[in-house]
Amino acid sequence: MSLRHAILGFLDLEAATGYTLKQRFEGSVGAFWTATQSQIYRELHDLESTGFLRVDVVPQDGKPARKVYALTDAGKVELERWLAEPVGPTQLRDPLLLKLVFAADVDPAAFDAVLQQYEEQLAASLVEYQARLSGKQIFDLARSPRERVLWELSIENGLSWCEAQLAWTKRARHRLSAVKRTKARHTK
Repeated sequence: MSLRHAILGFLDLEAATGYTLKQRFEGSVGAFWTATQSQIYRELHDLESTGFLRVDVVPQDGKPARKVYALTDAGKVELERWLAEPVGPTQLRDPLLLKLVFAADVDPAAFDAVLQQYEEQLAASLVEYQARLSGKQIFDLARSPRERVLWELSIENGLSWCEAQLAWTKRARHRLSAVKRTKARHTK
């Protein structure tokens, strides 16, 4: 998924400012797809220049004018094209797994603290997903029962991922606690 297509998807729901888009990211897909405000504005400008968006400038009393972005017909076609194309393989970039590869010489208590912190983050994410699943503000934007189910499924996937990662982390901590630390031998 690209940021560009996520923005097109949000604007297909309703026209929005860049600030509102940032809030939409944080309130819905933020657990599995993040974007900074500067990335969003950079993409908005690019999407406008390609003709996928139009911008309506809305004056405000005593404040700078607001730019409200809306999908054009070309943007809708691009979103539909992207939605219909096959999903490529997931490219996993997991910092914890990278640390596991090189952690043989790390003090076991120190590395267990890393795993414990990860476990706590996962538990917090699990609570966040559960709140999203019952969050009315997310589903109020759904335009159909099918769209609501699709959104529920994405959140349920996040819940399942957190649960699986929590179970793995508990197993990893248990297995590592049973293994004595020995200095890794380097071969030349």
